[in-house]
Amino acid sequence: MKLASLAVLLVPAALVSACAQPEATSTPCHSVVTTDPMPAWADGGFSEGARVPHVFGADDRIVAVPFAGTLVATGQSAPRNKVLLVARESIQQVTPVTIDAMLDGQGDVVHREREIGPGSLDMPTAGCWRMTLTWGDQSDVIELEYVDEPQAG
Repeated sequence: MKLASLAVLLVPAALVSACAQPEATSTPCHSVVTTDPMPAWADGGFSEGARVPHVFGADDRIVAVPFAGTLVATGQSAPRNKVLLVARESIQQVTPVTIDAMLDGQGDVVHREREIGPGSLDMPTAGCWRMTLTWGDQSDVIELEYVDEPQAG
């Protein structure tokens, strides 16, 4: 009789515990931030064998180098994140790049335009941003992780 009473108490507790688990609100980025030496096609301006954090596009047509290492979601504040974009194919002139980004690869598209090379690349909220970059007749997809701005105090 004691076992039956114990089961009646434990089963509802287990169900409540299982239901109380928070759901994941963000999926992890699949792009890997590496500090391996930069590839020869992307190391212009860096010393040979430089080990700076960088992320390759899915098709290895572009590499992103976040200057501060960690990208911070900016909300409505002034530009904060400087990111070097290097295209695999040599570009002889200033080339605009169109960036269409979606948080976790879904939802509303955030549109940015800038140039290949160094420049600002800010996103409004923290999470994994899946970005489709298009420049000239080329395109690639890259995922970059942005974190919340640290709270002062």
